Amino acid sequence: MIEAVSKDKCLPEILALFPDLVTHRHDIHQHPDCGFETQRTIGKIKEFLEKHNVSPKDMDDASCPGSLFVEIKGNLPGKTIGFRADIDALKMKDKSEKEWSSKIEGHAHACGHDGHQTWLMGAATYMAEHRDFPGTLVCLFQGAEETGKGAESVVKSGFLDKYNIQEMYAAHDEPFLKKGEVGFKVGHLQAASDSFAVKFIGAGTHGGRPHQGMDPIPALSEMYLAMQTIVSRKVDPLESAVVSVCFMNAGTLGTYNVLPGEAVMGGTVRTFLPKVRDLVENTIKRMAEGIALAHNLKAEVTYERLISSVNNDERLTKEGVRIAQDLLGEDKIYPDFKPFMSSEDFSVYQERVPGTICRIGISDENHTVPLHNPKFDFNDEVLALASTLFVKIAQERLNALSKE
Repeated sequence: MIEAVSKDKCLPEILALFPDLVTHRHDIHQHPDCGFETQRTIGKIKEFLEKHNVSPKDMDDASCPGSLFVEIKGNLPGKTIGFRADIDALKMKDKSEKEWSSKIEGHAHACGHDGHQTWLMGAATYMAEHRDFPGTLVCLFQGAEETGKGAESVVKSGFLDKYNIQEMYAAHDEPFLKKGEVGFKVGHLQAASDSFAVKFIGAGTHGGRPHQGMDPIPALSEMYLAMQTIVSRKVDPLESAVVSVCFMNAGTLGTYNVLPGEAVMGGTVRTFLPKVRDLVENTIKRMAEGIALAHNLKAEVTYERLISSVNNDERLTKEGVRIAQDLLGEDKIYPDFKPFMSSEDFSVYQERVPGTICRIGISDENHTVPLHNPKFDFNDEVLALASTLFVKIAQERLNALSKE
């Protein structure tokens, strides 16, 4: 039987919801939706909220396909804050071997977004049933986070202006924290994510007559080695960057006597600071052009900036730490959690309004694998506690904003 962690810290009304929250989470895990195609998930969220007295008129998904907005107005005048939970899954196999494992081949909730939406549903339900607060809480259930396009689509829909959002908050499950612990970080918590591809174009020829063509493979090899010096020799040692070549393609497998006319490589770049991001992009382009020139080839470089770095607002993060410590005690809170190189499109909101995202621990003896692992499964025991934390943040921030 699944038991809520830290029951003595959880709101009684949310503990009463706990079995329904677990049931929803298992259903969504069995039926994962990917990208913007989250219609079933949105339908189930609406069904749950309507069952628990959130009015249909408070919910809108017409303005932004793949996402759902829930507006909960308090009984007193005030300002508006936003909570965001991502709801999409990954295109990968589910090997969690649970009763609620995915029924959709090649789709899996291996990042915990099934849990994120569920803990926000718990908070939304409580706030809708206790409207004795100033201002408005807007809960955003966002699709397509894994593709890096979801937050961008929400912002382009006019969400922030329509609801006049003053502050944004979010949380992500964290397998490297014990269940019931919460990590915060002022400033850069997660990296910007970019992708690149470098193609060298020459002229193919017979493998026994290399002088009659322009072989791109040596250039590709030089490019790979040169890129290893970007972080070690170009980036300030006190700053952080990752440049990973994730694929290389040249020629045809099993064809032993044909030199190809093209060779291509590509991968990912992760950085925190804009100046380091610029340096890496410019260096990749310059290296490719120089190596191509040396080999009498043509170089084509594609560099796409996908997601900016998560940069948590100092004031809001410190407020989150204080509220979490009041709820859970200082020993359960990490106020300076170590940053890491995965990315999160919550940063798109932070570029426009103050915002902060924290990490909620889920680790125990039954939950030990990392995110994006095919055996990953969210830990239901933290649902009520996370919902309670969101409620406390909503209540305190809305009250504070009404006095400013």
